[in-house]
Amino acid sequence: MDKFQDSTAFSCELRIIRARNVEFNSTGSLFVRCYMSAGNNKRVRFESREVSSSNMVWNQSFSLNCFGTKESMSNMLFEGTVIFELRQRSGISFFGRTGKSQLLGKAEVPWKTVYESSTLDIEKWIVMKPKKSLLDGVKPPAVEVGMKVTGAQAILKHAKNGGAKECGRGCRSLVESELFALDAALEFSCY
Repeated sequence: MDKFQDSTAFSCELRIIRARNVEFNSTGSLFVRCYMSAGNNKRVRFESREVSSSNMVWNQSFSLNCFGTKESMSNMLFEGTVIFELRQRSGISFFGRTGKSQLLGKAEVPWKTVYESSTLDIEKWIVMKPKKSLLDGVKPPAVEVGMKVTGAQAILKHAKNGGAKECGRGCRSLVESELFALDAALEFSCY
């Protein structure tokens, strides 16, 4: 049997909406860096555009196409996560090069929260774990994000029929060895 005969695909959308409770250097810029698993111990990294301290709103979307076996895709929806990093870049550049960025906070959101919503679409504030400890009374930074899955009906049906339960932790090797890709040409859209 052809191992790609049981392949399936779906689309993911990540939205970076806005931030709050952020204190950073007013001469710098703020952006969000995201990491998503691409199987085979690899991950895809993408970043929002940079915004100033006076306007911490992005309203930026990233659309990704994912494909692989039903088992590997079920594993992604049940065990996969997206890591969001809130980062600051200094406004100082040397010879046209931008400086390194500094991590302000980090959070991880499981795809399972999207799968468990009735619409396969969530929008929520995620509280970042700050890199440095905060003073008493200071709220940690938070970023409002959206996550959506479309075209995953076959995967969800497979999971409801016991596919994900049968798979269990053994699927990790499937994800790493089977075809699992994110469309390299990320589609960026602003709304």
